[in-house]
Amino acid sequence: MNPNKKPQCKRILGVDGGGSKTIAWIADVLPSTGQRKFEWEVLGRGRAGPSNPRSVGFDAAFANLDAAISMARGQIPDLTAVSERIDTACLSLAGAGRKEEQDRIREWADTNCLAEQTTVIDDVEPLRFAAMYELSQLGDSNPASWENSITLVVGTGSIAYGRNGGRLSIRTGGWGYLLGDEGSGFSIGLAGLQSLCKAHDRGEATTAFREEMLQRVGLNTPTELVQFIYQIPPPRAQVAELSEVVIGHAANDATAGKILLDAIHAMADLVNTAAQRLELKHRSYSLALSGGIVSNHPAVVARLMQALELKKLTPLAVHIVREPIYGALSLAMDPSLERFEL
Repeated sequence: MNPNKKPQCKRILGVDGGGSKTIAWIADVLPSTGQRKFEWEVLGRGRAGPSNPRSVGFDAAFANLDAAISMARGQIPDLTAVSERIDTACLSLAGAGRKEEQDRIREWADTNCLAEQTTVIDDVEPLRFAAMYELSQLGDSNPASWENSITLVVGTGSIAYGRNGGRLSIRTGGWGYLLGDEGSGFSIGLAGLQSLCKAHDRGEATTAFREEMLQRVGLNTPTELVQFIYQIPPPRAQVAELSEVVIGHAANDATAGKILLDAIHAMADLVNTAAQRLELKHRSYSLALSGGIVSNHPAVVARLMQALELKKLTPLAVHIVREPIYGALSLAMDPSLERFEL
């Protein structure tokens, strides 16, 4: 045993992987003398490209997982040797919601001796644990308020996940950019591009909003959009980034404002559908938010709360998750975790 390793520690690995990046943290879990039952100390951090197997393929996903985890391991002297294994790992990955994907990822983890025990899960469910952990850091010691919860993710794509007192869990949305993803960065950006095409057909004069949309993708005229949008693979990330242009012009451009308003209503509809299926009422659930559209734009969150209030579905508590990987670490700390214990 390495003498530098702390005694009686459980070493864990948490990975949060999505369509743009992969984050890996390795930590030691130690009994805490504070209010929380457990605490961890992060020892190594790694970052690499996307690891959503549906969008980049399994080979690229595995390569980026390996790169992020290797970077984290390389910061810990006693983990540089392959023989030094991690006790438990949780790989929280977009595109890993089905058993087929999870089995293949788990096989990769076992083949590469990643950990003694590995949990593979999608990137949505752990977010409520991340919310509870972050709130506990702020002094909130009431995890019971999260027994009824909805998690809304609005980034490149969109999805909602809800739980009803641990008795029932459901998903709404998450159908991808061709079948759904209403309210997402991609849908906002695409709606912006579609508005350019319609304005061109009507012979309307250009606006600051339209000019910036074209500039962001390096084009001069709307007629060039056909070649841009139908390239292979589709420019999903570039289109999603155009949501920033729409949001930036929403206050002073009627078209951009209408696109954003429609997106906010779509977000509220995802939450409302989940709440109805779970029989959650006004002020009877907590709401966790994640993804660039909600994390980076407080005004969007404020308008989303107004839309939920109109539906008489105001949440009991709202938290924007800053570090989704806390959810993966929580599940790595206790793979059988059903509710967060402080």
